Amino acid sequence: MTTAAAVTGIVLAAGAGRRLGRPKADLDIGGQRLVDRAVGTLRAGGCDEVLAVLRPGQAAAEDARTAVNPEPDRGMGSSLRCALAELAADPRSHACVVLLVDLIDVRPAEVAAVIERHRAGAQIVAVRRAGQRSHPVLVSRRWYPELAAAAEGDQGGREFFARRVEDTSFVDYPDPISDIDTAEDLSRALAAHQPPDQAR
Repeated sequence: MTTAAAVTGIVLAAGAGRRLGRPKADLDIGGQRLVDRAVGTLRAGGCDEVLAVLRPGQAAAEDARTAVNPEPDRGMGSSLRCALAELAADPRSHACVVLLVDLIDVRPAEVAAVIERHRAGAQIVAVRRAGQRSHPVLVSRRWYPELAAAAEGDQGGREFFARRVEDTSFVDYPDPISDIDTAEDLSRALAAHQPPDQAR
């Protein structure tokens, strides 16, 4: 990466996947690991670099640098704090776009939309689907400390965004999307994202 200011994508991928029974980052959907799919979405959407937060012992993501969360079972908030601590030490990162590893229906165009809104002047940007805040979200560097301080348990950035609604610029889409929490969710995702040579 150059020394120019950068928009950094963050993939939160260190979860244990308790309801599913296994970590989600290494799930293969459509011939690609979820973590690699998420990195690709952020890259294609315009992030200058991507930081993937992983569990100890997980294989690194393609085209991303890695932050290992030493205590991943403390929840999503611990992974977000891990990422933000690394970015706070890197003056090149002037904004971050956060994406959860199991939101496989997020499109690069949505990442591009939040980055474009930021470049137009917004410091906090969030996608809103069917009226509900969703992902991806973007936070500029000035807000990293507050976002990290609010990140606890499995809430991630929820408390921060609830507190900063008036400061948030929303990008609206009409339809909700689903994550992968259960075996049924995984079956639906596998059916919807078959590799081209297996699709009928």
